[in-house]
Amino acid sequence: MFALLAIVIVLLLIILLDTTRQHHAAKFARTIATIRPCYPLLGIASVFLGKSELQRFENFVKVLQTVDRIGKAWLGPQLIFYVSHPDLIQQVLTDPNCCEKPFFYEFVKLKHGLFSAKYSLWRPYRKALNPTFNAKILNSFVPIFERFSRKLVQNLKSRPEGTAVDMLEFTTECALEMVCGTTLGTGLKNGSGKREFMRSMQVLMSKVATRVLSVSIYNESIYCLTKGHKEENRARQNCLDFALRIIKDRRGVLGTKAESMDSDDGYQVRRPKLFIDQVLSGTHSETNFDEQNLSEQVLTIMGAGYDTSAHMVAHTCLFLAMFPELQEKLALEIESKLPDHEQELTVDSLKDLPFLDKFYKESMRLAPVGSTVARENLTEIELDGCRIPRGNIFLLNYFILHRRKDVWGPDADQFDPENFAPERSSGRHPFAYLPFSGGSRNCIGARYAVISNKIMIIHIVRNFRLSTEIKFADLKYRLEVTLHLAFKHLITLKARK
Repeated sequence: MFALLAIVIVLLLIILLDTTRQHHAAKFARTIATIRPCYPLLGIASVFLGKSELQRFENFVKVLQTVDRIGKAWLGPQLIFYVSHPDLIQQVLTDPNCCEKPFFYEFVKLKHGLFSAKYSLWRPYRKALNPTFNAKILNSFVPIFERFSRKLVQNLKSRPEGTAVDMLEFTTECALEMVCGTTLGTGLKNGSGKREFMRSMQVLMSKVATRVLSVSIYNESIYCLTKGHKEENRARQNCLDFALRIIKDRRGVLGTKAESMDSDDGYQVRRPKLFIDQVLSGTHSETNFDEQNLSEQVLTIMGAGYDTSAHMVAHTCLFLAMFPELQEKLALEIESKLPDHEQELTVDSLKDLPFLDKFYKESMRLAPVGSTVARENLTEIELDGCRIPRGNIFLLNYFILHRRKDVWGPDADQFDPENFAPERSSGRHPFAYLPFSGGSRNCIGARYAVISNKIMIIHIVRNFRLSTEIKFADLKYRLEVTLHLAFKHLITLKARK
């Protein structure tokens, strides 16, 4: 009895101390509303405890949707500000002193990659990588995007017609082939380990997402004792080993072929020198890339590039299957503007497909792959009259932003490509739609993704009619580093005659 009483007293003292600490720590933000629930010790983390990935996502969205402009919450011991209004989102993302990534990005343990690098490292790396995504290089990638899109179609045709397939499986392999065939300058041969890489990348991102939402394992010493730590380390090492093999293969290519030519996988394209070529040939002097540094950069490019593109296209295909009348409208546009299926696509020909552009944008509005980001301020920032000291964390959620009824109208939750018609888009807040984030630390591969994704979609719609048993109202998502569907992208394909 005495022992139980002692435990109760200790718990009460801990709760009292925690409440007092929170009161003093957030005293400067007393004018900012607190997001509920806010329990002692846990704060908002209680909405994640013991919940499935699906429940975590739904609870997360439900809680954040109560905030109109800015709210504060405690994630265990960590104070976080959730910024929801486009005006404030623009202020955070465009402030040069708000470009830091918070501590939980370090859980990825790729300190040199653009996704998770600290600002002091990110700035020179981003400057070094920017030229590798310029318009000239992207235009030169189009034939390679087409080549792998045609291979995607052939893979889909190999499945029995009329049977449902998980579209994500096919778009994932295609997107990875594209990334390695373009930004890294090498094709993936049989036995390259690409399937093990994709599996390991999924494990890695899942473990990182779980840790971000589990304050009990923030501490590295505690996390090291868990099964998840071992699985995560194994998956990360598999991914890094794959990246090192890519670098090794590229070194071999540079040693035997002209620098402006590439025929790794049976094709040959003349194009400007790629980033990886500049580093490996020693001509890139702005940043010092050692082996570990380069492998982390390559892994980040591959991981971010293929995973996001694969999900973007899979989501778009699912929406096409759900809305057959819109699908036929797109098929008619493609056939009328691009009747010759053997003629090579160009960036200019993609611009002549306005309905494809609207449909693709609407897909990214309702299912933004990079749905949640966070920033940390390096100096004091003022939001809605509150002066927030340096070192605080700001959370942004584009899944919720893209559903604001004051921006998108009363039917903001419905799928409508006409949201991106010129007459509706005119005057819309520039930071109300952020599928690739915004500000200087936005997605470096945004244009790459749009071009490669649209080419994949064109080839799929040209060759198949898509249908699905999944209803739009039944769509559910789960909380990962990127936005994932809670179930498979099951789509039935029927060949177009």
